[in-house]
Amino acid sequence: MTQICVSLTEETTAGVVERMADLAGIADLFEVRADFVLDLDLLTILRGRTRPILLTCRAASEGGRLADDDPRRRMTLLEAVKRGFDYVDVEYRSAFVDVMVEKAGRGLVVSYHDLKGTPEDLDGFYAAMRERGADVVKIAVTPRSIRDVGRLLDFAARTAAAGGPPLVPIALGPLGVVTRIAAGRWGAPFTFASAARGAETSPGQIPAAEMADLYRARDVNPLTKVFGVLGTDVVWSLSPVLHNRAFEARRLDAVYVPLQADSLEGFLEALPALALSGFSVTRPFKVDIVPHLQEVEEPAALSGSVNTVVVHDGALRGSTTDGIGVLAPLKKRLDVKGRAVVILGAGGAARAAALALKRKGARVTLVARRSGQAASVASALGCAHAGLPDLPRLAWDVLINATPAGSAAHPDESPFPAKHRPGTVVLDMVYEPLETRFLRDAQQAGCTIIDGLEMLLAQAVAQFETWTGLEAPLDVMKSAALFLAQEQEA
Repeated sequence: MTQICVSLTEETTAGVVERMADLAGIADLFEVRADFVLDLDLLTILRGRTRPILLTCRAASEGGRLADDDPRRRMTLLEAVKRGFDYVDVEYRSAFVDVMVEKAGRGLVVSYHDLKGTPEDLDGFYAAMRERGADVVKIAVTPRSIRDVGRLLDFAARTAAAGGPPLVPIALGPLGVVTRIAAGRWGAPFTFASAARGAETSPGQIPAAEMADLYRARDVNPLTKVFGVLGTDVVWSLSPVLHNRAFEARRLDAVYVPLQADSLEGFLEALPALALSGFSVTRPFKVDIVPHLQEVEEPAALSGSVNTVVVHDGALRGSTTDGIGVLAPLKKRLDVKGRAVVILGAGGAARAAALALKRKGARVTLVARRSGQAASVASALGCAHAGLPDLPRLAWDVLINATPAGSAAHPDESPFPAKHRPGTVVLDMVYEPLETRFLRDAQQAGCTIIDGLEMLLAQAVAQFETWTGLEAPLDVMKSAALFLAQEQEA
């Protein structure tokens, strides 16, 4: 079982002791950062221990608060060894060989933190750290691309297979979140989490409560199936909540994680090392990924857009559930057959929605800022198209936003430069935030509105069933969606 090690940021001894008491029900062990604590009293901390403690005193060059040559670092670590702290973390690049010798065989963690990149010779670093007597090796790197994450995890898999001291591989920042959540997949004895959001000791840490409850990080093991959502900005995606609750309800040994990537090519290079069983695809890769798939289901092929991928023996099979995501909530409000539908946007989700609606008998018009793109997509799908200046002359019963306007990255934007029409149905694919300017204006104009979370839920249900072959636990996923909606409103 991979343990959750909660990193503490308290600056007083009393604060450390209090925080250990508060989090005793969540943490498996605590990382006490001696370089944070201004009035450090190791004996008091040891007496207040509620879980095993990993003590370290980090150098500035490796993300700490004390100068590399500050003599207090060595003195603190040596005292921690003599007082019997469960684990003591000594940096490989330090000159504290005497501390390592003293602790070896009794909980010595030898660590290396690269705040600028990912070393080429990871195997060499591991071998050298092992020679220092490490009981656990910790290597934290800064990925410049998702390729670096793949390289780290490939190295971690080789290390686990070869035996030797267990490795904690960490890719810092948003690109490396998978290395924290799914650490057990590569045999890590523990993974680091923050005490709370905003209390991170290194970039990319996730709150311990979230690691334990939502991601069930303790249960992730080498046989756990890993799924995720691929995109350039997915760290705050709501999809992990829906899918992880569904996996838990069906008692599946599976976890769903954010897969932030800087490029599609880099992700595809890293894919074998990530060892995924499947993944969702979101902006901006839904269209670009299609040529890289070995098999594409008909609706996805016709729309030229994929949001769901199954990985089987290295082969990628793509499909789309975006059409279902649009049809399901609309069905509750009206019959789309014969209705005029205007879709703002011409990207992957817009294409899938247009095809699904057209097949249900709707009269679809794609509208985009770049009229040439709208014309090209519309021609391929057999629907109408128009530019934004043409909106006032168009008629519609349903208006759909399939652009990122109004999302967390563009909160004050609306994709709609015209007046909403009372009595029409308005759907926004954006779900963060739920109340976008687009929907707020539509509601004030007397429209029936559908927020993006309702679409997200519908397409997530279909994704779950594609990946697992099981009926999705709809009530559980609805409850999770409702919880998310209430959280956003709070």
